[in-house]
Amino acid sequence: MNAMVLVSFITALVAELSGAALGFGPAILYEISWQLCCIFGLTTGTLELAVFHIVLQEAPCSVLQLFVLRRFWRPRLVATLTLPLLATLPLGTALLEHFGHSLLAKQVLGGAFLLLAALYFWKEHWRQVNALAHKPNMEDCHWPVLLGVSLTAALAGLLRGALGLAGPPFMVLLLFFSIDQAVWRCLANVMRFTMILAQGLMLGFDHQMDIADWPIYLALMSGGLLGLLVGNQLAEKIDGAAFHRWLLLFLIAGGLLMLSSGNAVLSECSAGLVVLSAFLVLLSVRRGSSSESKLMCNATIELEDKGILSHAEPFCSEGLEVRSQNSRSILNV
Repeated sequence: MNAMVLVSFITALVAELSGAALGFGPAILYEISWQLCCIFGLTTGTLELAVFHIVLQEAPCSVLQLFVLRRFWRPRLVATLTLPLLATLPLGTALLEHFGHSLLAKQVLGGAFLLLAALYFWKEHWRQVNALAHKPNMEDCHWPVLLGVSLTAALAGLLRGALGLAGPPFMVLLLFFSIDQAVWRCLANVMRFTMILAQGLMLGFDHQMDIADWPIYLALMSGGLLGLLVGNQLAEKIDGAAFHRWLLLFLIAGGLLMLSSGNAVLSECSAGLVVLSAFLVLLSVRRGSSSESKLMCNATIELEDKGILSHAEPFCSEGLEVRSQNSRSILNV
């Protein structure tokens, strides 16, 4: 129990820190970590219990973000997104309750991770080809916008219920519609809170909650909250461009880890790849931040030598802050 409490705290902390600082979905990271713990004999590895733990981990974080982002509230968009989501979330959760203990559920999740990586590549290519294309604003009241948003939310609710993964439909949605970044962060958190409330009640009443496991639940919530606070502070100091390729490697490794469930040898090899890719992510974050700092400072010194600038240090720090803020992902559902 003590080992599981410590692992739960660390995993929740890293997952929410990653989501806040890097824009990398905390649910994805937690599910991959959960499977790693299963390989080392610390957990049962069932997807249903993993999703319930994600709900507990995200609960205090979503409440805090609701307060922080309250001024960006958009009632009409909230209704357009949450009502279809609530309509399909119970169906997805019912699928999770029936198949969440099977190896097939993990393998389907692994396929979803690989599909998400492929979707990322396609998204980057689409953006380059259609960089100047006009995108309707999501806050417009035209029926094509409302229909697209509603269908996306319905699909996201189904995926969140069944796999604990709501992000991919919204990745596609944001390719075709535009919205203010702060408004989307608020909407994403409202949906997150809605999913937590609905799915938490369904899984909690379905005998997933055990009072004897309260230290684990407390570790998940406190670790997640601490990770969110630390991640928000680190977000301004990290440049996302340097490690995107390693995040993709981590996602692909996690997909292979899930797909290899049931085969001990393949699972151990995939686990090694996950650990290696995680190390490369951390290394690239550190190098990316330091190399960006050197480039900015060198450029400042050059401008100073030409008489264009007179003070180097303020320009370096402010340039890094603006660059890091613009590079963060706006999708963290």
